[in-house]
Amino acid sequence: MKRFIHLTDLHFSSRDKTQNEIHFETRKTILNVIKEINNFRPEPNFILISGDLSNTGNIKSYEELYQILKNIKTPIYYALGNHDKKLSFNKVFRNINSEEPLFYNHIIEDLNLIVLDTSVSGKVSGEISDEQFEFLSNCLTQNKQMQSLIMMHHPPKFSMSSPNWISLDEKSTTKLKSKLANQNILAIVCGHIHINQTNFWHGIPIIISNGLYSTIDLSIKDEMRIIEGKSFNVCHIRDNGIGVTVVPVKPTAKVFKSINVKKFKNLKI
Repeated sequence: MKRFIHLTDLHFSSRDKTQNEIHFETRKTILNVIKEINNFRPEPNFILISGDLSNTGNIKSYEELYQILKNIKTPIYYALGNHDKKLSFNKVFRNINSEEPLFYNHIIEDLNLIVLDTSVSGKVSGEISDEQFEFLSNCLTQNKQMQSLIMMHHPPKFSMSSPNWISLDEKSTTKLKSKLANQNILAIVCGHIHINQTNFWHGIPIIISNGLYSTIDLSIKDEMRIIEGKSFNVCHIRDNGIGVTVVPVKPTAKVFKSINVKKFKNLKI
């Protein structure tokens, strides 16, 4: 069984006060999460970060984040989100002076990881280019004996009546559905909407984390209320599918009681 960590929407800033001085503690949050990840036993096989690494996309934020993430022992794979800037990310993380999109695949033992770049400059919503769709088709064909795990920032558009900004556009969603039909897709991991949510989209699990920045109060219908709430996912790849456990980061939960796990191992059932 493989286990991986899904992080998203770090919105890292070189300052911890952003957006009209709202205090989001981006540096403190990622440092605490790294400490947790490095203490995991057994260690996760890999880490996925599904976009919005930076809040503003400036060079300094990527430089500082890059130095911080070097403290993680586990291999990390990145996707870009609508807050990211390709030129700045590429200069720091890839050492290239280019605005080219970030899409690639990587074979992790018997798993075909495919990363797509759904970010479009100047847009909140997402798109997948024709070049990436061709790349996706080739990756699936060349590795058809493997399960494929797809990472992208924007989830597909689940309902045609949903707001355009929360997902891929309708054209990309329709084409993605066609490309993934009858393929061996384990799951698609995403971020963007700042809500913990799992959907089955044409039989494919779409795993969304609310991320490490904030979340949305879904009980309020006449406004978007941004509230405190940070978490990440621990995902287990099993023979019968994928399991997801949400790990809360903030607000910190009060501990009521601690019980030695050895007691549970000796329980008679």
